[in-house]
Amino acid sequence: MVAPPEPRHGELSGSARATRPAASAPGDLTDLFVFPAAEAGRTVLIMNVNPFAPTQGAAFHPDAVYRINIDTDGDDIADLAYSFVFSAPADGRQTVTVRRATGAEARDHAPGGQAVITDGAVAFGAEPNVLESGGTRFSAGLRSDPFFADLDGIVDEFRWTGNDFGADKNVFGIVLEVPGGQP
Repeated sequence: MVAPPEPRHGELSGSARATRPAASAPGDLTDLFVFPAAEAGRTVLIMNVNPFAPTQGAAFHPDAVYRINIDTDGDDIADLAYSFVFSAPADGRQTVTVRRATGAEARDHAPGGQAVITDGAVAFGAEPNVLESGGTRFSAGLRSDPFFADLDGIVDEFRWTGNDFGADKNVFGIVLEVPGGQP
């Protein structure tokens, strides 16, 4: 097994990357999920950032490039990349542009490739804003954090209390559903 490369300044380790200013909660990667969609032949990719949204950041960082790199042939090099670039928030609103890059463009840290969604509205309320374009479904915004942690039980020699530290926590979610085989 080959260990992933160490992150460079401004990057997060793993296959999800976010180029961001240091110490920025909106750029703090919490989770990356990939799973088959409910609709056969489709794949869902979810990147969650900012583990204490919106208290430690009220919007996605406008200077960040949120990115999911995908290696399709096992050589530890991105063959496909989705980049998400958000506008500066204004009057409680924010937009996002989603790009899909392949080949050499997928290995460039700048957002490149074909624009899949342009200036899509980010949802900061209770309801998601699901956008569709060319077989791709996308949503980004404030969501409930799916993480469960019984911190009281952990410190009490793993005698579980059922108290969920994350019950009232939120994240900023970036959700992409694509036709299977892309992913």
